[in-house]
Amino acid sequence: MIEKTYKQIKDLDIKLNLPLVIVDADEVIVHFAKPFILYLKERGWALELNGYTLSNSIKNIKTNKILENRKSQKLVIDFIQKETHRQPITEGALKTLNSISKFSQIIILTNVPGYAYEKRLKNFKDLNISYPIIMNQGPKGLALKQLCKGMQKPIIFIDDNLSQIESAKKFVPSIYRFHFSGCDLVRKFLPKSLSATHNPKSWQEIEILCNRFLI
Repeated sequence: MIEKTYKQIKDLDIKLNLPLVIVDADEVIVHFAKPFILYLKERGWALELNGYTLSNSIKNIKTNKILENRKSQKLVIDFIQKETHRQPITEGALKTLNSISKFSQIIILTNVPGYAYEKRLKNFKDLNISYPIIMNQGPKGLALKQLCKGMQKPIIFIDDNLSQIESAKKFVPSIYRFHFSGCDLVRKFLPKSLSATHNPKSWQEIEILCNRFLI
């Protein structure tokens, strides 16, 4: 956990006697793959997902040649720099978040790079998402442990990344862990997580589960 993450968490006013829902951003609350596809098309590239990874999935539209991973990563970084401020929201996200916020605290824990953090804040403000946004780097387990410290009510963590679900299980095994993507393009490639307590398929299902476990 980086120092900035620790400071942001320390500055939060977390109520220990109110349920807590900690949510990832990319491919959970907002789309990444869909706007990335449009970004690539404008530059002569196509994204063909064949699994839950960007490796070997970007190819030249004219030649069908696969772009090497090092160059693919440069495109991802450029996309994040230029498009983070306008990523579209996933279907059902805002309705569900607003609904469960009536009986719980919501915190967004995102691995957005530091150079794009302010753009993420703007994006979420434009989407009418007003919950605290904590910037993290790498595994989220330590940040989750800090966020959950002293909590007396149930906690739910939602993320599309399998390794983050595993990190959560390692550092805070007592919390509910939802392995989920709000993007239909990505969701079909999500492997079922054995480290997750649940593998929901929609925001509507998440709302039902939150009502069951948090009220």
